[in-house]
Amino acid sequence: MQAGLFSRAVVFRAATLFVAGAAALAGAISPANAAARWCTKVPLEQAFCPAFTLEAPRATLRLAVAADEASRARGLMGVRRIPPNEGMLFVFPDVAGAHHEFWMKDTLVPLDMIFVEDDGTVSSIFANVPAPKPRTSDANVARRAGTGRYVIELAAGGARRTGITVGTRLPLANAF
Repeated sequence: MQAGLFSRAVVFRAATLFVAGAAALAGAISPANAAARWCTKVPLEQAFCPAFTLEAPRATLRLAVAADEASRARGLMGVRRIPPNEGMLFVFPDVAGAHHEFWMKDTLVPLDMIFVEDDGTVSSIFANVPAPKPRTSDANVARRAGTGRYVIELAAGGARRTGITVGTRLPLANAF
């Protein structure tokens, strides 16, 4: 009898883990895992977006990673709220000093855009870039351009709150 109970318990536990894993892969995250739940709201093609933890001068940032063309093009479009110390890290395959232009098309919240060189040095910051009002023509959507291999987007005011300034060195060198 004990062996039978043990076998059923093992099968039950394995089935429970399988169902829990399948639910997680489908994007159904438990309320206890709020950080992962936010990541599912980022409109990337995956239920879970890859995430990267980055130490800023006054905070630890949790950033969804957009490292392919489709993810970079979509960015934070449609995201209604960005929690403090969270955002998106855009990774480009370019060499250091590459020029990139970002725009706020279909972005619902104002953002800080932080351009970062290959060695992790912040080259420019555009604070409080405004979200467009509904039906704003593409020609009137806010755009910002800078140089770097990386761009970090945080909710407006995020750069200041986390202590990121032009010249700050972030631990991104050789991270990707």
